[in-house]
Amino acid sequence: MTESSKLPTELDMTNAADVEWVRSRNDPAIWHEAAIAAVAYRGDKHGFLPWLIQQPNMDRATAGWLLFWLQGSKYLQGQKDSFWAKIYDNDAVSLLDSLCQRSEKIGFIEDSIGLDGGFEKERQACLAVIEDGLLATEITVPHAIIAKSFKSPSGTQPYEIHDGTLLSIDFLRDSMPELYS
Repeated sequence: MTESSKLPTELDMTNAADVEWVRSRNDPAIWHEAAIAAVAYRGDKHGFLPWLIQQPNMDRATAGWLLFWLQGSKYLQGQKDSFWAKIYDNDAVSLLDSLCQRSEKIGFIEDSIGLDGGFEKERQACLAVIEDGLLATEITVPHAIIAKSFKSPSGTQPYEIHDGTLLSIDFLRDSMPELYS
C-alpha cells in the first residue's frame, strides 16, 4: 500500500515524469485518482489509460468510474461519440472496448476503493440496456463491472484531485488543517 512519506506533493497527468511515477507505484488507489484526472480534466497524451486497463491490480471501482463517466449505457447501445471526457472520442471508444474485454477476460481481483453512490444510476442504466435487448452487437458486456453494486468509498485515499492536479492528502492536511484534519 501507499507509503505517504514518499509521495510527491502534486502530480500532473500531462507531465511524462509524473505519469511514469504513477505507473511505477503499483497502487490501485493512486491509479484510480490518476485515471479520473486524465479522463475528466487533463487528457491522456502519455497513454496512461490503455496501460492501466492492462494492469491486473486495477480496481473494479476504477473500471466502473471510467465506464460510468463515459456514459457506458450509451456506449453499450453503440454510441461512438459525444463522451464526457478530455480524451478524443475515438480514444474513448477504444478505451471502453478494452475495458469491456478486460472485464470478461480477467475481471478484477481488486475491489476495495468503492464508488460514490451517484454512479449507481448509470450502472442501472447499463443493466437496463442489456435487459431491454438494446445492446449493440459488437459490444462485449462488462459483467464483471456492472453485475453488482459498488460499496461506498471508505478511508482516505493518498491523493485528491483539485482542478485536475493530484494533491497528496498529507500536503492538503499540512496546508489546510481546518479542512483536512
